Formats: sequence, C-alpha cells, structure tokens
Amino acid sequence: MAGVLSNLYYSTKDVKDLVAAYQREGDAGLQLAINEKSKQFENVRIKIAVMGESGSGKSTLINALLELDEERAAPTGGKETTTEITPYAHPTLPNVQYDDFPGFNTPKFPVKEFMKKTNFSQYDLGIIVTAARFTENDKLLAEALKKAGKPFYLVRSKIDDTIRAESRKKGYNQEDMFQDLRKYCISSLELAGVKNTPVFLCSAFDLDQFDFPKLREAVVSNLSETQKNLFITALPNTSEEAIERKCQALRPFIQMLSAVSGSIGVVPIPGLSLACDLALIITGILYIRMTLGLDEASLSKLAQRVGISVEDLKKGTEHNWVFGEITREQVVLLMQRSTVAMVLTIAEPFLDFVPIIGSIFGATSSFGVTLMMLNSSLDAMVETAKIVLQNAKAAASPEGCYQSARLTLPQRDITPS
Repeated sequence: MAGVLSNLYYSTKDVKDLVAAYQREGDAGLQLAINEKSKQFENVRIKIAVMGESGSGKSTLINALLELDEERAAPTGGKETTTEITPYAHPTLPNVQYDDFPGFNTPKFPVKEFMKKTNFSQYDLGIIVTAARFTENDKLLAEALKKAGKPFYLVRSKIDDTIRAESRKKGYNQEDMFQDLRKYCISSLELAGVKNTPVFLCSAFDLDQFDFPKLREAVVSNLSETQKNLFITALPNTSEEAIERKCQALRPFIQMLSAVSGSIGVVPIPGLSLACDLALIITGILYIRMTLGLDEASLSKLAQRVGISVEDLKKGTEHNWVFGEITREQVVLLMQRSTVAMVLTIAEPFLDFVPIIGSIFGATSSFGVTLMMLNSSLDAMVETAKIVLQNAKAAASPEGCYQSARLTLPQRDITPS
C-alpha cells in the first residue's frame, strides 16, 4: 500500500467488487480484494535529482535520507564512481526515488553530451549539493532545471566539518559563521546568474539539525497535495518531531480507510461490514507500523546499527501488541478495550436485517469503529516509536549523551524507520 496516503479513492464499482469478493471467498477474498484495489492507486511518485561535484556529499545525503544499508548504499567518497545517473528508491516506499547524478569535476566527463540526453522534466525538484563553492557545472545543472520549470535548492553540505574547523579560530561565533556562509553561497549563485535560490546548511550525519527541517518544509511546499504525505512518511525518524509529522501525515490515510469501511457498511449483508472493518483495520495497522519503523525487519536493522538487542529497543514500551502478529483475534481484543466500539460492533449485525435504518447504521458504525480503532492504534504506535528512538539514541552514545552523527550513516544509522 506504499504511496497510498491522501488520494486513494474507491468508486461505487470498487465497493461492489469488494462485496462480491466477500460473497465468493469470505474474509480471505475480501482481504485479497482490498490489497489488489490498493495497488491500483500506487501511482503517486516523487522523483528528486541530487547533484553536485564528486566528494560534495550528495551520495552521503541520499544514504541518510533513505537509510540505506551498506549493500544498497550509494558509493561515497571523493573519487567519482560513475558517469551515469543512479536511481535509489526508498526501501519500503519505492515510489520515492532519489537520482544520484555523476560528478562533473573529472577531466574526461562528457558534460555537454550528458546534459543533452538527460530529461530534467521528469523530476519533481532538484537538490544541488556543494561542500565549497558553486561551480560552473552546478550552474549548468541549475539552468537545466530552471529551463524544465523545476524548483531546486542549494545545499551547503558537511556543515558539521565546517563547524569543527571554524570553532578552533579565535572569536568564533557559530551564528555569524552561518550567516557568512549563506551570504557567500547566495553571492556565488548570483555571480553565476542564478537568483532567488534558497540555500540550506546541512549535515547528512545529523539530519534533524541545522537547516534540514527548513529544507524539508521547502520541498513539501513544492510538492502536490498527493505527494506531500508520501514524502514526509519516507523521511527517517531522526526526532520526536519527525515522528509527529508522520503521525499527521497518516491521519488522512486513516480517514480514507474509514470512508471505505463506511461505504461497505451500507450494504445490508450480514457479517460483511464487520469482516470488512477487521480487514481494513488490519491493513491500516500493518501499514502504520511499517511507516513508523516498528515492524520486525526495521527493528532488527535498527538494533544491529546501534549494537543492542531488539528487546532492548522495546524497553519501556507499554503497547506490546504493536510488535506482535496483527490478526483478526488481536483486533477484536483491541476493540474490547473500547466500550463504544464494542457496542457498535455488536449492534450492527442485528440491524443489517432492518431496511434503510440498517444501512444508515451500518455505514455510520463501520466508519466510526474503523476511525476510532485506527486513530487509537496510531497514537499507541507513535508513543512506542518515540520510546524506541530514545532507546536507540541512548545506545548510540556510551556516555548517555546522544551523538547525532550516528543517526544517518548507513552502517551506524539509529533511526527506526
């Protein structure tokens, strides 16, 4: 269900198809039909071009944004390893893709030929990464994006290295240094004929610090409504604030599933509405869990990165059901904790036999139960994700003081999603 967040729409025919699947094959057929319908809407895509000279930090930035492990990571370092664009898709949300452009600062690179054959209009936006000055080759890339009508941003990378170097100087003031860096980048852009381009000071080893939150907001502002939530949920959990952003991005997804549940609740077939509610709630919980990095694969990867066990990551969490198998029985147990949900669920099968009233009650109760259960599940998983992140941060620092550089290196990343 990757990418299906705010634009998923079920038509009357879709609802009829789900009803028919339930009548033919019961619960299993309904779940399969829901999954198949979901695939139809996986057309929301985000494609971002990441450009810069060799050694500028563009590949490291991609690795951090996608939390790629060593086997899938973009190669980093000062030596250019390719003359072709290399695509890197998000591990669990493949509709989000970052394209790693080759560095042009090699003597034999065919810059003109490359520029001619590259279709810049296919990208939603571009990020030009520099660790020093804005070069002539950067200018060519900026012009190509501008000609294609695409927004782009300049990222001054390796700001953590700059801080370490500058802090040794007498009279060092970090805010003054940041201001000078921004002025230098802006003036370099203007000298190259590129005006009104936002500049962001970032470190790939500490995505939650410096200007990255501002870069995130700038990117979101240039995405369509159907892309914004997808982009937010594809970002790593570097902070509690990032987890909260994911939480808000998931609310429309929950409303969509609840609306589907309500649509099917209108159909007066005994047992259908409850079966659909359970199937949709299971689907929603599994997707939310994966998005928040609480599934088994994500937790295992996180535990390996910080050098502790999965059980240590879970310490202090209260909602143990989050980590277990999500079955119909488990969802029913969760429903039993809510008096309102149980009353609506019990009453609905009896009213299915009452014309008109049964349909109205079925739609209302199905929508309400699904909405209530998924929202409460989301709240529990957000709380759990924050505790897991805190445990990971503590494990990353032997002194008990969080070392942010460990958040985003592929081999040391401690983010849970």
